[in-house]
Amino acid sequence: MTKHPLISVLTLFFLSIILFASCNRTSDSFQISGKLENVIGNYFFISYEKGDSVFLDTVAIDQKGEFSYKKEIDHLTVLSLYFNDNTRNTFVLADKGWNVKIKGDLLFSDLLEIKGGDVNDNITEFKNKNKELLSSRAKILNATEKRINDNDSIIPKDYVADLKNINFELSNVAEAYIQSHPDQIASAMLLNIFFKDETSIPRLEENLALLRGKAADFSITHELNEYVKKIKSSSAGATAPLFSLKNNKGETVNISTFRGKYVLLTFASTTCSVCIDEKKDAVSVYEQLKKEKRNIEFITIVKDIEQEPLSKAITDSVKWDLLPVEGGWAAKPFVEYNINEMPYNILISPSNQILERDIHILALPKKMEELSK
Repeated sequence: MTKHPLISVLTLFFLSIILFASCNRTSDSFQISGKLENVIGNYFFISYEKGDSVFLDTVAIDQKGEFSYKKEIDHLTVLSLYFNDNTRNTFVLADKGWNVKIKGDLLFSDLLEIKGGDVNDNITEFKNKNKELLSSRAKILNATEKRINDNDSIIPKDYVADLKNINFELSNVAEAYIQSHPDQIASAMLLNIFFKDETSIPRLEENLALLRGKAADFSITHELNEYVKKIKSSSAGATAPLFSLKNNKGETVNISTFRGKYVLLTFASTTCSVCIDEKKDAVSVYEQLKKEKRNIEFITIVKDIEQEPLSKAITDSVKWDLLPVEGGWAAKPFVEYNINEMPYNILISPSNQILERDIHILALPKKMEELSK
């Protein structure tokens, strides 16, 4: 059957419109590709959150350090990349249709050039402007890592002082960038990099209040606001979070039971060699304070009992409550007291107020003497 010429023309016209629209439609996928130096192994990991779930993908990387990764996505997402047996990492932001390219040396992962998408471009521009500071910091961290790998646990004082000064300078230039670009998502990412530390809470809170528009609404910004709340709930001056746990004898122990006494609350692990070493000092200090009739009790919350149960040697030598918990770092007391290292000591007042965080066990006798005056 012969078609009318007008119908054929109209058909071609509408087909061309459909094809044009489909070609210009933004893809729901993104791509990350790159070429990296000093790569160890033939794969790395990419982690990202989607809803309430965390996804972990394994990505192949060849001997030349080249790789390519493609995924579908529905909104701007932060992806964490872990290289060289998780000893090197960086982050990338990706959104629909973005083509992100990464290049650089993994020994200087803070200086990797990440381009594609306005947020990545802005952060890379910030890195390039502060390349000297970031490079100096990377050299110190690499030298420190080498000493540790060589079983040299003594870190030169110059390293510590220089690193502290560099981090302070970087936080200042990051703050200046945030103040100049309060509506950029890059500003939220810089806050996450340079101010997510419990010692920086006042500056973090102050700069979070500056963010505007899409930066204020970004997921990382919401996470940082929650982080501030969590830190402040267990910082010096806050009321100690309550807990009720069974001790190693099966008896229930509540922090409120010790109201009217000072409490040294320690967080430790059965798999932590430093914790075991410090236990000797803790026992000695405990006995000293008891002889001096100081108004103080000790409590130790111990994790990792699933891997290594409390030994009889520990339970016999320790004369205070040991509270074993399961769940590792995710155990509720570790989370509520914001514990990220061990051993970690917190001094609590008789009115259940946190007096001091991260107090060294050997500094406790002097502190108790000051408090008794």
